[in-house]
Amino acid sequence: MQAIEAASLYEGAVIILDEVRPARVTQIVRQGPGGKIAVTLSTADDGPLLSAVELYRPDDTVWLSSIPSVRWSILHSHRDPKTGQAARGTHVSGPIGPVYCVRDHWAYEVDHQVVTRLIEHHTVTTYTPISLDQLPGKGQPTPKPANPGDGRFYRLNKIGPNVLRTGDDVRRLLAKIADVHDREHGRRDERNNRLAPLYPPHECSRCVSGPHDLDPVEVTITHTERDIRLSDLPQDWDYALGYAMAHARITAATDRDSTEAGESVDR
Repeated sequence: MQAIEAASLYEGAVIILDEVRPARVTQIVRQGPGGKIAVTLSTADDGPLLSAVELYRPDDTVWLSSIPSVRWSILHSHRDPKTGQAARGTHVSGPIGPVYCVRDHWAYEVDHQVVTRLIEHHTVTTYTPISLDQLPGKGQPTPKPANPGDGRFYRLNKIGPNVLRTGDDVRRLLAKIADVHDREHGRRDERNNRLAPLYPPHECSRCVSGPHDLDPVEVTITHTERDIRLSDLPQDWDYALGYAMAHARITAATDRDSTEAGESVDR
């Protein structure tokens, strides 16, 4: 998950409420310069309908559950001086974030190189809090993502490594944390013997900083790419795309692909 200021929220963003509930931003109303921001939220899944308005100060911290990213790769080859066409091996430059670095790439500016492809990469990383019951069972593999090249793994909300490959890995880490907690975090008696703690790890200030730090989280990473022309790059922006701009560009590409697929079916 990624912390951002409420002032940077955008329609379509998926955020985490109370560290456990994903919700989608459907409307943002800014109450004057520097004023509070009224954010209308709805459920981000197929569960019971949630519709609520949250008020934020511009500098309040919110957590993005779905993190969009747009990058570009340039494929270029040596230009044959006789034919003017690409020859020899293909070189790949990227992934590149800032738009001006793509537009001003040296392969576009020298005569001995020819750009064969300009690829736009879309990546969306989604963090979904889940319960222990939703993890794969003992010995079971992690379910494969829908598309080849995508990824799925687990982690704990705020503790431990960023990648736990299976449900068994999650349970082993929780068992290790519980073992340390039971062995070292209880009070000592008058003979200096360690007593069993009176509270579980998720309530222990030596184990966690918040009540949901040990909650399991499913992480999915989706990758898509498309060929574009240099003129298709953002024309009014020179730098890396922020979350709002990346979301808008990915959504526009997805909508365009859906429209083209529907027209193809109609034909």
